Formats: sequence, C-alpha cells, structure tokens
Amino acid sequence: MSSRLSAPILLLTLGLLLVAGAYLLLLAGSEAAAPWLMAAGSTLVLTGLGLLGVGPRRPYLGAAVLIACGCTFAGLAIGLAMTPPTADGPLLLGLPRVTALLLLLTGAVPVVLLPIAYGAFFRREVLGDDE
Repeated sequence: MSSRLSAPILLLTLGLLLVAGAYLLLLAGSEAAAPWLMAAGSTLVLTGLGLLGVGPRRPYLGAAVLIACGCTFAGLAIGLAMTPPTADGPLLLGLPRVTALLLLLTGAVPVVLLPIAYGAFFRREVLGDDE
C-alpha cells in the first residue's frame, strides 16, 4: 500500500475509533467528552473518505477536501463551545449567531467549495493529458 493511500485510511480508522469511543462514553454515562469525540471523529471520517475519493495525485482537490472538512470541524466546535442562544440574543442572517455559524461552516462552505474546486480543476486533475 502506498504512503499516500495510507494517510486517508489512517484518518478514516482514527475517526471511526473516536466515534466508537464517543458511543462507549455515552453508554458508560459520561457525557462530557462524548460530543467532542463525535465531532472530531465524524470530521476525520469525512476527511478520510473525501481524500480516498480524490485519490493520491490530485493535490488541489485534496486541499479543497481538507479546507471543507476543517470548516466542518470549526462549525461543530463553535456549536459545542459557545453558549446556547437566548430569545433576545444577537442575530446573524436572521438566525441566532451560533446556529448561523454552524450552518455556514458545516453546510455552506463544503456545498459551495467542493463543486467549485472540482469544476475548476477537473481538466487538470481528473482528465489526463490525452483526454
């Protein structure tokens, strides 16, 4: 197995172990670290699967996957770290600030970034020189 292929497999395996650890903590009755383990684990699973799908010789698409997954983890971390919204709290785009940031980082950035990156680098990284 090549070293470029083993990194996504390692990320995927580590992510699955973190998700399993989160479930085990919840079953054991410890709820403090489980959401953080689930956020980190699910993001690592997404990153590993994305990098496996991109393949080893596509650096720009791999970078887009890493940026999208980093934004996904940032959105989940913001959602876990910030205080819950109140009824009279500040709004961002008509939503409570935490909700808007969570939706933008976990939804909008990957949904916009990945198709644009795929379209921009399709000819260079997906099609060969002879195609």
